[in-house]
Amino acid sequence: MDQKIKYGLDSYLDPGQTFAYSMQHLILLIANSAIVPIILARAYGLEGTQISEMLLRTFVVCGIMSILQARFGHRYPIIDGPSGMWLTVGLSLANLATAMHGDLALLRTHIMFGMIISGFLVVAFGLSGCMKYISWLFTPLVSGVFLILMPIQISKSLLGGMFGTVYGGTEIDTKSFVAFWVTLIALLLVNIFGTSFLKSIAILVGIAIGWVFAVIIGIGDFGDMSNMTSFIVLPQVFAWGPPVFDPGILITCIIGSFLLFVNVIASLFGMAYALEEDFSNKQLNRGTAFVGLSAILTGIFPTIGFVPFTTSIGIVRMTSVATRKPFYIGSVILIVLGILGPVGLFFAAIPPSVGYGAMTVLFAVIMKQGVDYLKKAEITERRGLVLGISLLMGTGIMMQPFSLFENLPAFLIPFVSNGLLVGMILSIILEQVMKEKTV
Repeated sequence: MDQKIKYGLDSYLDPGQTFAYSMQHLILLIANSAIVPIILARAYGLEGTQISEMLLRTFVVCGIMSILQARFGHRYPIIDGPSGMWLTVGLSLANLATAMHGDLALLRTHIMFGMIISGFLVVAFGLSGCMKYISWLFTPLVSGVFLILMPIQISKSLLGGMFGTVYGGTEIDTKSFVAFWVTLIALLLVNIFGTSFLKSIAILVGIAIGWVFAVIIGIGDFGDMSNMTSFIVLPQVFAWGPPVFDPGILITCIIGSFLLFVNVIASLFGMAYALEEDFSNKQLNRGTAFVGLSAILTGIFPTIGFVPFTTSIGIVRMTSVATRKPFYIGSVILIVLGILGPVGLFFAAIPPSVGYGAMTVLFAVIMKQGVDYLKKAEITERRGLVLGISLLMGTGIMMQPFSLFENLPAFLIPFVSNGLLVGMILSIILEQVMKEKTV
């Protein structure tokens, strides 16, 4: 049963409480920001210090955007961090480029351009005040389809991480397989038997256990500091090279950015409900505009796209503390960590099998959230058809070989080969076309 909020957004906390809750926010910020960029960096063909530098940029942008959102955007203590949707899209684009013998270095510059332009469009959309006119499109049914297709799309990569074949291997690696399951089981045990706080940082705990095990069996380390070129590493503008226009990647980024409104709406309205206050259209518009700003920053300082995390709602409910000050302090410390070279090298050393083991549990939770949305949708015969067609088309496209799409116009390939985006668009269209008649 949820506790009533004891400390509101602007409540006073004594120094001891402030420190304790600041450290809690910092742990949650790291837990939610460390693993996703590492997985995507490897899929993008980055190596060594390139991975650690991408991770450090992620920390810096995460800290900055979390502060800006809490201070000027939606004004809630919600982590603004790496998006699961952008991970699935990024992995899909990387797999597509590899299958079609494309250049991953060029793909990275295309994605930078796409994120910057789509970010500007989302900012303009938020500032225009149009969110109240579009939020009704993201019904429980549409949200459920989105949150179910996302884990399905990444499942192939998750299994690749389990078998040790995700980065080009052709045979099952036994050590990777065992490390994957040690991580996953550790996460499950924490979720079943852990305290409320341990459950909130289950990913961090599971990764720590799996990582130590991987080192013991000889498939990991804790970072080679001899590769460190500088103790202070400032975020580099256009670290992957000048942004390059590609129509297909741009379309994919624009559609992906607008589909993330599902997460934005769920996070902001969920936090308002937890705080027992009304959520205004002004807050929704401002929050959306800052989501667009985060996309721009992740293009300029290349990393994975961001979104407000619904997990922040659970933390506020668990602790009954919504005060912004500890959230600001934790975010500032994350920014500081994001310019320290050893920090990047340390986290970049997380073994792939351990990372994918943790991501399996994370995406299982996301799928469960999708099922919860479908329960709210009251599936009638018409909505059942919308659900079935959207899921069948989305998952069906995921199962097709990339070679099937190579004769299509180049600007369409990144979008039409992405089952998540196609299924989501279908659900939005069909939900409106096959809308239930009202008496």
